[in-house]
Amino acid sequence: MSKFRLKNLPLSRQILILFMLLTSVLGVGLGIGYPLAVKQYLVSNTYALLEDEFNTLSKHISFNEDNELLPVPAAAPYFLQLLLSRYEYSFDMIVYAENGRELGSRSSSGRIPYEEARELFIKAAAHPNDQLQHGTLSRGDENYLFVSKRMDYHGFPYYMVLFSKEQELNQINAILTRQFLLVFSLLLLVSWLLAVWFSGYLSKPLRSLDELCNKIARRQFDIPLVMDRGDEIGQLARSFDTMKNQLKEYDESQRHFVQNISHELKTPIMAIQGYTQGLIEGVFQGPQAEKGLAIIMEESKRLEKVVGQLLYLTKIESVAQMMQVGQVDLSEMMHLLRQRLAVLNPQVEWEVNVPSDLIVEGDGEQLSTAFVNIMENQLRYAKNRLTITGRQLGQNVVISISNDGPPIEESLLPHLFQRFRKGKSGKHGLGLAIARAVFEAHKGTIIARNDAGGPCFTMTVPVSFKG
Repeated sequence: MSKFRLKNLPLSRQILILFMLLTSVLGVGLGIGYPLAVKQYLVSNTYALLEDEFNTLSKHISFNEDNELLPVPAAAPYFLQLLLSRYEYSFDMIVYAENGRELGSRSSSGRIPYEEARELFIKAAAHPNDQLQHGTLSRGDENYLFVSKRMDYHGFPYYMVLFSKEQELNQINAILTRQFLLVFSLLLLVSWLLAVWFSGYLSKPLRSLDELCNKIARRQFDIPLVMDRGDEIGQLARSFDTMKNQLKEYDESQRHFVQNISHELKTPIMAIQGYTQGLIEGVFQGPQAEKGLAIIMEESKRLEKVVGQLLYLTKIESVAQMMQVGQVDLSEMMHLLRQRLAVLNPQVEWEVNVPSDLIVEGDGEQLSTAFVNIMENQLRYAKNRLTITGRQLGQNVVISISNDGPPIEESLLPHLFQRFRKGKSGKHGLGLAIARAVFEAHKGTIIARNDAGGPCFTMTVPVSFKG
């Protein structure tokens, strides 16, 4: 049988179990600590009440000619009498002569046994000074809390002892504890019911996310995710929705890629097959045969270029790709590429505004390939001018390449750097995808936009290589 683990249970049940354990431990702790705390509180307050009562009663102590105690009025406030009577709680008093003879008493719960009364006098007499003392007396099953003091009435010394039974305190403690535990049990029950609801409230959106993940796994990307929450679960839901949209875009991109690569490869293959079949069957003779062979060669080179670019793109995008990192002078690179590519469109005038010390760390060959692809694209659409500007902004170098040709189709802009996405005059649709892969491999960016003067590509490359 597998070992039980809390983490293997549903989240709602984990929350419920942990909450119940926490409240149960809290309940046990309170069940043990509360009676002890109440008992200590009652004892402390009993001594305080006994002392107050003692000071009040001592003002009403008087004796007759035979040194017998005259009746003592009830000095406790009325509300205190009601409170004490409810809990069967009382203060009793005994007055002793110096020789231990009982001079009088006041009792609301009946006289205490002689032995216990005698013991109270002994403890009071053992405290000879005139200070009020606090003490306890244990006799069998009965415990007493008392205060006592040696007093003087017109030259007549006596001892006054005011006491209360601890059993009555225990009864009050038991009543208060039962009331507390009853209230706590009700609160605990309500909190558990709320915990059941709250665990379901938290786990419900997570179950929705789980269902969404299963639908995404089945490539069902059109399922909307509506979760109006501002907490971490809502943030997770928004992240899931972003992931879903990116996966949908990637899935469409892959589908589009397969369709386009099939088209790109199918056309030259069909041409090669058609002319090869004609040559084999003798359909093409003489000059037609030479023309057919030239077409076969041209289409095979086209195939080779497409396959080569695909392999290069895959190589750049590979995580395991090892780049030859070194110091790259972008200013020198821009001027060299101008000399190399100017012949592609001689009527276009180049404007290169790049500072002489624009140095970055990176793979010079890959960066050169990326810039060549962008410049070739720009020259293909430029009318009279191609402008290159460069500058350093903080820890990045920004290169902008623009032309005065027609604007890029707005519907094409979001997909311009995807594989096989190309305009009307495009070739294979891989050049800009390769450029994007190169700049992203250098932890840089590339964006395209339509400015007032024409299309503009802006590339950002970190000065220090962070790949």
